[in-house]
Amino acid sequence: MFIKKTIVAALLAAPAALAIATPAQAQSGGIAYANPTSVVASSKAFAAANQQISTTYKAAFDQMQQRRAALETELKPLVAQLDTNKDGKVSEEEGRAAQTAKNPAIEKIRTAQTNAQTDLARLSNPAARAELFAIESVLRQYDAAQLKVVNARKINVVLSPEVFMYAPDSANISQAITAEIDKVAPTVSIQPPANWQPSRETLAIQQQIAQAAQIQAYQQAAAAQQQGAAPAAGTAPAKPAEPR
Repeated sequence: MFIKKTIVAALLAAPAALAIATPAQAQSGGIAYANPTSVVASSKAFAAANQQISTTYKAAFDQMQQRRAALETELKPLVAQLDTNKDGKVSEEEGRAAQTAKNPAIEKIRTAQTNAQTDLARLSNPAARAELFAIESVLRQYDAAQLKVVNARKINVVLSPEVFMYAPDSANISQAITAEIDKVAPTVSIQPPANWQPSRETLAIQQQIAQAAQIQAYQQAAAAQQQGAAPAAGTAPAKPAEPR
């Protein structure tokens, strides 16, 4: 289920922090960098929170799956009206022709999608808030954890990854910060107070984690498709075309 995956399950596929394979004294001139999104996504607390969310809000996720299936069923005959050549898809030309002809199916499709999006947002909101609260709870530990790493490694400056054109792996302290957070907060609550509102930073990190999960899911699907298209074992690969 796509929405459940982006809100909970896929978020467990966190963007990996670069491994720190060199000792602390290998820091590059006392300058390091850290990625808060990677720190949060890699933390034990965030993984545990998503496991808890997937259980607590399972009924809502099931309803979301049912709603998406209902939308697909509703759209199928409407889309078929636009598919004039009956090839199973609506081309750009067919879409433009339908708009020019003011085909009523177009407005019905838009209405059905809008209604479904409203329903899905309502169903996903409690789980999304729970995840945001977990993210913000992890972030509360960030400054103290970063300070411990900075002091231990005698770092003078910590910058964001985007600032660097090049840096050795030893300059990335994201994993070390995560390890410090894991020590003091291996779990966090997913139950925000009634009047709680997430910060902009929290919202941004949730979005970045979801985007990373979607990219990873796409890459995995592409890799699986490529493997499926690979020649079977024992079958000689096709001879490459001669260069022109």
